[in-house]
Amino acid sequence: MESRKIQKVGTSTLTISLPRSWATARNLKKGDQVFLIEEGETLKVIPASSIQDRRRAAEEYMIDADLCEGPGMLEQILVGCYVLGRERFTVKSATRLKSEYIEVTRRASRRLMGLGIIEETSSKIVLQCSIEPTRYPIDALLKRLFNLGSTMLDEAVEALITKDRRLAEDAVKREDDADMMYWLIVRLLLSAQLDDGLVDKLGMKSKLEIAGYRLIAKELESVADLGEEIAQTVCEMIESEVEVPSSLAKSLKDLTDSVRELYSRGIAALLSRDLKVASETVLMRAELEKKEERFTKQLIDQTEDLQLQTHIRTILHGIERMSEYASSIGVIAINRYLERPTNICHPAGT
Repeated sequence: MESRKIQKVGTSTLTISLPRSWATARNLKKGDQVFLIEEGETLKVIPASSIQDRRRAAEEYMIDADLCEGPGMLEQILVGCYVLGRERFTVKSATRLKSEYIEVTRRASRRLMGLGIIEETSSKIVLQCSIEPTRYPIDALLKRLFNLGSTMLDEAVEALITKDRRLAEDAVKREDDADMMYWLIVRLLLSAQLDDGLVDKLGMKSKLEIAGYRLIAKELESVADLGEEIAQTVCEMIESEVEVPSSLAKSLKDLTDSVRELYSRGIAALLSRDLKVASETVLMRAELEKKEERFTKQLIDQTEDLQLQTHIRTILHGIERMSEYASSIGVIAINRYLERPTNICHPAGT
């Protein structure tokens, strides 16, 4: 927190100077316009560009469905409007909306948190987003996204061992929830990029953290995608009545537990800013690679069933990718720790 003395200019005007670092970060120079907003005892200084961004987000956007001819284009545009922080957008047609466009729009309203249909006619659908950003701390959302991916992996492997297809199907269904969490996180992070006031309210120390959080959210969403892929493979194995030797299933469960532990440590290090745990997470990845190699050898030694080998290798590929993401999160946790001076790393002379 910096202090500024109030200066008097002329007979009645009071002024204070703006911190150089703050102005530089926002590309402000002499003659630029800023706006002052009173919020109780607080006076906020907002660059004109940020005000313009806020106004654009509050504007109603029109999406011409007749021009959305490519596969998935309308859905991509709806998600794009959502993550850009837009509050109101309308899907319209010059005639009658095609049934597939209506279904895509309704599905988007169910999959994107806070988005709802407030008006619908034969030629247009109006959507409104009512998200209150301060109710969703980023760390809590990341933890939720982590738990979804971890649960999907556990359910998929347990389903393989117990041959419980319904459990594997439950894991597949969780992927929609993971997508919902991911798009919400991206929306909030992009909103914080435009509005400095949201940075602290979302639980971040500074805007420097936004890029790291964006990367972590993407990796956690990718882990959930891998969990879905593994669960779908398990469904196929159960349906095809592929038999997995008990010793191989046990080794797979052990490998899965190790990956989940690595994954859990990476997130814990990030949220607690624990350098030691973060460092251990990165080092554990090398040990896990050895375990993955041993499992691959065991797979080759214990079965010549090509169908079984193909399915297990698909699962193993997903597990390997998960462990890579976990290690990457550990690296980001180390960088996050080093953003501020500490006893272990600080500017020379301090």
